[in-house]
Amino acid sequence: MAANGFLELLRLARQGDKHQQAIADSVNRWSGIAFELQEQSFVVPLGEVAEVMYCPSLTPVPKGESWLKGLSNIRGQLLTVVDLTEYLLNKPTKRTRQQKILCLQHQDHYIGLMVDEVTGLQHFNKQSFFSRNSKLNTSVEKYCSGYFDYDQKTWNVFLFSKLIKDFRQITTALN
Repeated sequence: MAANGFLELLRLARQGDKHQQAIADSVNRWSGIAFELQEQSFVVPLGEVAEVMYCPSLTPVPKGESWLKGLSNIRGQLLTVVDLTEYLLNKPTKRTRQQKILCLQHQDHYIGLMVDEVTGLQHFNKQSFFSRNSKLNTSVEKYCSGYFDYDQKTWNVFLFSKLIKDFRQITTALN
């Protein structure tokens, strides 16, 4: 009987160790949504993206900037779609099947950013984070905050919250 009690204590101790390891892993882990732009890898914090979708049908905006691809009605809400590559690098994105829209909810605006591809959720160990990627184009770098070096790849941390501040141009273009 005592042996069974001892075995149960060992099982509970192992279970506690696994729980402690899971807590330690979550403290040292950073997660975000990964996407591609011009063959570069980026990741955006989870809380900055409201939804990911394929490109909906768009209504062009007369006299809008070339990077402003159009408007779409998504479940009764007006979505403004911006070609992120064209906005940042003055290079229009080629339409492909992998192309997706990362949607942001900001105040009264629902903004969709067209990217080359969304590769899913990525998890990184915080120890693989570095503060600055000097290889980034300067027009992209101002929206990034460091990078993760993981799986022989550089994952730049793109902050849509920084980009939103510059999107006053979009709301001005729509008015």
